[in-house]
Amino acid sequence: MSLLRRLHHALQLLQRRMWIRVLFSVIAVVGVSLYFVPLLNTSYSYDSSAREIVNALTGPEAERYTTTLRDSGSVKIDGVVREVDPQILPVLFNEEGAIIDPGFVIMLMLQDTVPQWAPGWLLQQPTTTWVFYLVTLAWLMLIIWMSLLYPFLLTCLGTGLAVFISWLFGSWDLMFATGGFGLLLFSFVLLVRIVSLLIQAPNQVFAIAHTVIKEASRSRISLIFIVLLLALLPMLPFWLDPDAPLRFRIQTFISRSVGMTFVFCACMTIVLGCATISFEIRDRQIWQIMCKPVGKFRYILGKWFGILLLNAIVIFIAGISTFLYIQYLRTTDVAEGVQGDMDRMAVTEEVLTARKTQLPLYDPIPVELLDQYIQDAYENDPLYEQQQEIPGYLERRLRRRFERDLDFTRRMIPPGRDGEPGLRTFVFTGLDESVGSRSPLTLRYRFLIGGSETSDVFTCGFVFNQDPQTMVVKEYVPTMSHFVMFPPGFVRPDGTVSITVVNFTQMSSFEGSAQIYFDEEDLEVLYRVGGFEANFLRAMIVMLIKLGFLAGLAICCATFLSFPVACLSSFTIFMAATMGPYLAYSLEFYDPVDANRVEWNDVGFVVQWLFESAIRKIAQLTVFMLEAFGQYTPTDDLVNGLVVSWGTVLGSFLRLAVIWSGLSLVLGYIVLRKRQLAIYSGGQS
Repeated sequence: MSLLRRLHHALQLLQRRMWIRVLFSVIAVVGVSLYFVPLLNTSYSYDSSAREIVNALTGPEAERYTTTLRDSGSVKIDGVVREVDPQILPVLFNEEGAIIDPGFVIMLMLQDTVPQWAPGWLLQQPTTTWVFYLVTLAWLMLIIWMSLLYPFLLTCLGTGLAVFISWLFGSWDLMFATGGFGLLLFSFVLLVRIVSLLIQAPNQVFAIAHTVIKEASRSRISLIFIVLLLALLPMLPFWLDPDAPLRFRIQTFISRSVGMTFVFCACMTIVLGCATISFEIRDRQIWQIMCKPVGKFRYILGKWFGILLLNAIVIFIAGISTFLYIQYLRTTDVAEGVQGDMDRMAVTEEVLTARKTQLPLYDPIPVELLDQYIQDAYENDPLYEQQQEIPGYLERRLRRRFERDLDFTRRMIPPGRDGEPGLRTFVFTGLDESVGSRSPLTLRYRFLIGGSETSDVFTCGFVFNQDPQTMVVKEYVPTMSHFVMFPPGFVRPDGTVSITVVNFTQMSSFEGSAQIYFDEEDLEVLYRVGGFEANFLRAMIVMLIKLGFLAGLAICCATFLSFPVACLSSFTIFMAATMGPYLAYSLEFYDPVDANRVEWNDVGFVVQWLFESAIRKIAQLTVFMLEAFGQYTPTDDLVNGLVVSWGTVLGSFLRLAVIWSGLSLVLGYIVLRKRQLAIYSGGQS
């Protein structure tokens, strides 16, 4: 044992020798360059070929090249023959003969030029290749020059042993997972060391934050969540259904990985935030801190900043891991032929992208018609025969009911009659950003019909801009989302497009059994406004901002509650905030009677009314205070390929970080300022 200790100590000293650092730095540069330099050459060659194809398909002779490609499936560009599978040609061109998605066509033409050892997604972006090259070099240089080479080699040895054992059992998934866990765990240690060095400035807030990070890296409370997260992330890709379409696999992985990251970080934040203050107060360690002296607000701010930095480290590692696994998944096998190519196209255009949505523009409900419905309902109600005017509460209730009913009728497509299909046209506006774009637009629909049995299949059609030549006929399953892609050329110069939904189902026994209807957000047009990489970064920032609010909440509760009660209160508020939007929606249908209708002589009715009114007021207060937290859902946006704009990031920062986190910290400061922290009688132990 003493020999091992001496050897360990000698290796620790050896890694700090200058010649060792220089030697391993040279080895790292040479090793990384041997992989990335050929990759960069291939990437620039791929990019050059892609530019040649773009120039040919958009230049003066674009029509000749496009016609040749459409007719024969191959075209000669700058002396090189580029081919596309003839079976997929019909879906690459619109009715006018123009290419719908040039980027997808380029990928098909150049897929045979991508070497097996090179990640295809990395070749398409030389700038991204440079970023990974430099980040890998920087990561290794930090390990070498921060005296972490020896722990890194031990980690590699242990990880390699685990990978070898997995290989002996023939489990490639376990090999990949154990290797990923070792890499992520050491990256966490490295980032903790870097952040600790960065906040070593002589500042009270930084000093408190530094102690929080040290406490988190040694405490089982936080390490449980961190280690579990880093262990589970590499396993997620292998829990996916290999027979599912690629786009569904990627969506499932994004949902699980990003969602799990947020849940684990949220639990760690609340538990650590409550523990770091309540335990110091309980164990009287706060006496020593306040006697430095350290201001109470700086103390609270330092605690919050330390937890925020720890979350930033975990999110950074989990985000990089998730992003790389997504790129790995997009290169996995798909179905053969046209179905597989369309699946890859859906991944690019519907999942790994940033899109905006537009709902149809409905004509306003005529006020005269609404008033007439209200008047007829009032006059036909025998309960109000003796009253001359409609009571205010009754008018409001009837107005809400008829507004919902009339709005629902605008989202119905009548059934077919006498062999003719039913029709209804919807107009979409605000599509100006898609005018002149090369990326196709997507119509998402989720129809309900009859009993909406998921075992039934119905047929519908879509006609664009009242042009029968553009009709697309689709089969759909009720309650399930379906998609139709259409070229940007269908969008008018004013940014509008009209889509006529055709209902081929004929009326049978009664009209309601064959008419199509849908919820308000289940018919929408989506169009591309950005890339996935920047969108993913913004989603991670929003997630970090939400965790900052939870840190402030936990710290505030811990200033005046014991650890168990503070955790219970924080988790309760966290769940209420998450359910805020759903609670706001349910409040529209939870409406106790007005006070002037209460029969005050009926004690049971009065008690029921008081109970329902109190519940509604509490729910309204909860929605008012916490709805903003649940409104920001970056995970859902990433899964559906929706844009997380910088406006969303700024809005979440102002509402959650500045207002709610700030109020939580100020409230905690006020409580801590009024609280007696040190009671010492001289005889206490």
